Amino acid sequence: MTTTFADIKNKVRRVTARPSANQLTETELEDYINNFLIYEMPQHTRLFALRTNYNITLAPNVGVYSILPDDINLFSTFETPAYVDGYEVQYFQDEQAFYQKFSQQILKTSLQLAVGNGAVGPYSGTYSNTPVQPNSVIISTTNAAGASLTCSDDGTGSFTGDVVAGATIDYETGAVANLTWTAAIPNGDIIYMSALSYESARPIAVLYFQNTFTFWPWPDRAYDFQIVAYQNPAQLLTDSQVPELNQWWEFIAYGASLKIFADNLDMDSYAKVRILFDEQRRLVERRTMKQLSTQRVSTIYGDANGYPWQNSYPYN
Repeated sequence: MTTTFADIKNKVRRVTARPSANQLTETELEDYINNFLIYEMPQHTRLFALRTNYNITLAPNVGVYSILPDDINLFSTFETPAYVDGYEVQYFQDEQAFYQKFSQQILKTSLQLAVGNGAVGPYSGTYSNTPVQPNSVIISTTNAAGASLTCSDDGTGSFTGDVVAGATIDYETGAVANLTWTAAIPNGDIIYMSALSYESARPIAVLYFQNTFTFWPWPDRAYDFQIVAYQNPAQLLTDSQVPELNQWWEFIAYGASLKIFADNLDMDSYAKVRILFDEQRRLVERRTMKQLSTQRVSTIYGDANGYPWQNSYPYN
């Protein structure tokens, strides 16, 4: 018994009574199958065969990592446990809970950076609370008319706002250079800078929000971050190609058939095939259920190591 892409397509044509390309083109048929396989099948059931690890190499003094666009479409969900260099870390998906526990508000301070000398610049200075988090810097002052002038960093070490191009900041040292305003700063007027500083160490917590991982504390050196992820199945491209597990082939065929019936509002056929689809889903899930049944559910009481954050954190 073969379970190739060609077999899946033939099965869909038989189930939907569309044996001819005049009724359903080959391109349309392949799109229906792959749309179900990639976008819907992982949402119908979480299969053990699609469970994998997602890894990020953390860089020193970089605490925020956006998932690459290709990875967003490749992985459907991220789940605990999560580890940094083999140490389990607390995992958050709620911004409020994360920042309540690891509040950054106490780290944001406003300090004098420089003093106006009657010119537009360039001004320089050093922010003493370092290192500084990118995208958290605001520099402000007033011009001769008393109007406020502000600028903010763009996350790459440059500034945007009421300044001309060329101003820079070194996030590690807090040094600001070539700060030239769009209007002159009167003699004696203070130029203020506020920013979020941070402690650097091995991270003990991570927030996943808006397709971005935020770590706390920010890493002081390179670390390996690993989290459990469910990846989407691979697209079928050639007639000889088979899905990750041969067992899936009928489940995929019935799922694609349901999409065809739904698009044509053939709800009678949809209801009949749905019974066969649900049966195949149970069969496909049985392998995962059997695999998971061999392992006891982990709890804080049954885990000999206790809470994951009691993991020899260097500050303890």
